[in-house]
Amino acid sequence: MQNKVTYIRRNNKQFGKLNKSGVREFPPTKIQYLKKVLNIAEKPTELSTEFSSGVDFIKVQLEEKDKQISKLQQALDQQQILTKQAQDQSQNLLLENTQIKEKLAEVETESFWSRLFKRKGKYENN
Repeated sequence: MQNKVTYIRRNNKQFGKLNKSGVREFPPTKIQYLKKVLNIAEKPTELSTEFSSGVDFIKVQLEEKDKQISKLQQALDQQQILTKQAQDQSQNLLLENTQIKEKLAEVETESFWSRLFKRKGKYENN
């Protein structure tokens, strides 16, 4: 293709202009002429149909991904709730254990006789 453009340019010195980046630019009339000379057929309907079907496919995939994200977000929310409940339950059990240990320590620090009389008093009141 470049060779054909070079050949045409030799015959017609003003065929296309090079811009600063080294890319040759052509006016619309010259583009039509190049398409005719190079036998390039325009197929805008095929391209737009392919593009449209590609866009539709991507939209469907995006909707599916959005649904997956929504489900994962719900699962994450539920997991966080369950984790919080488990932490609360663990904290309550730890508190109960600490209270039981404190009561047991109080009982163990009392002398044998004070415990005995405390029990004896309980039985006498009943």
